[in-house]
Amino acid sequence: MMSDAAAVSLTVGQVVDLINQAKAGGANPVVVGMQIFNNLADDMNVTGSTLNLALSNSGIAIDPVFTPLVSAIQTISKTGSHVSVTLNQPVQVQQKIKVDFDQNLSFDVSNEGGAPSLNNVEGVSGHKGIFGAAVKTIQLTQKQGQWSVAVKTSLKTFTFDLA
Repeated sequence: MMSDAAAVSLTVGQVVDLINQAKAGGANPVVVGMQIFNNLADDMNVTGSTLNLALSNSGIAIDPVFTPLVSAIQTISKTGSHVSVTLNQPVQVQQKIKVDFDQNLSFDVSNEGGAPSLNNVEGVSGHKGIFGAAVKTIQLTQKQGQWSVAVKTSLKTFTFDLA
């Protein structure tokens, strides 16, 4: 949670504008989500209720797998390129692998090669079977119109094509 009194809380309308800017970068929900973080201005914060209302007003359908994560967001704040996310409780989602999100997450956003990237990720880990690894970086790339995501963990890098 941000303690800077100068931080600006965004309104639903401002978050809808950010979502619309992010949607211009591509229709894939992962691309849109990462671009929203990248488009947040310095010293901004958003409450979970504002985010959820803005997503609804923007017609963004949340994949049911990620609904518990999005619903658990209490605050998102950004200072410089550093984003902090506070959840009301730890959340686990299951997609191709099991992913655990701690109650307090943080990462640095950047635009590497024109694609959004999350670096220095803290509070996210992936599990497959009995093996678990902390997520360190999430990098999007686009080749010939096809997006893919590379998730670098403390053990190895996993690359997934996005539909």
